[in-house]
Amino acid sequence: MPRSYRYLHYDVFTRRLFSGNQLAVFPDARGLQAETQQAIAKEMNFSETTFVLPAEWPDTDVRMRIFTPGCEMPIAGHPTIGSTFVLARTGLIAPGRDRFVFGLGIGPLPVSLTWRGGELDFAWMTQPNPTFGPPIDDLPGAAATLSLPADAIARSRLPVQVVSCGVPSLLVPLATRRDVDAASLDRAALYGFVETVDTPSI
Repeated sequence: MPRSYRYLHYDVFTRRLFSGNQLAVFPDARGLQAETQQAIAKEMNFSETTFVLPAEWPDTDVRMRIFTPGCEMPIAGHPTIGSTFVLARTGLIAPGRDRFVFGLGIGPLPVSLTWRGGELDFAWMTQPNPTFGPPIDDLPGAAATLSLPADAIARSRLPVQVVSCGVPSLLVPLATRRDVDAASLDRAALYGFVETVDTPSI
């Protein structure tokens, strides 16, 4: 028999309606398989949709899965903060609690809570410390991804490297604001560069 699921549509990081970051939250996603969650996130077409499930680890309050329209994310900021407010508004986080722990794809992630009366006023997530991959020596290849000369990176005297707090990102330092303004992503060069360097999945 088909089952209906309640979800809430929130605007995160704003005090104005129809602004901020859109988020759909399913506060009780029991019974939804991963492929269905992904299909729902694609249908919603928001940057992320979250699905709250019973806790899988003893040091967490719930398990939460985060999906973009195209893939599952192990961690993300605005879905975690937005979902915290949803769970507080619906009573799944009791008023006055000072800490709530989500089980995410990266493991437990604590959120500190501040209340004003019975309403959640502020939430602060503690994400993992960043990990830094080894410096990448191919400056011409990195610069080509941004349609710039290698000197635009070399003059910064900072390394090109992959940095991750749960989601790996390629950081390419540029020497000046003018270099930043002149940068233009070359997707073909980016894909070729990622394939030739020894980095975690980006």
